Amino acid sequence: TVMSNGYRTLSQHLNDLKKENFSLKLRIYFLEERIQQKYEESSEDVYRTVSRTDLIS
Repeated sequence: TVMSNGYRTLSQHLNDLKKENFSLKLRIYFLEERIQQKYEESSEDVYRTVSRTDLIS
């Protein structure tokens, strides 16, 4: 029973780590998406600014 209890504890700990790992991967994915969107928005703003100055010149 000591061995099965130790195995159960290790198994539970492993499952907890897998869940935490998945959660962190998901968080990284969504943070990268937000960064990409902000980069794209700022790039578009830069392009709009350039095209406006071209029209004015």
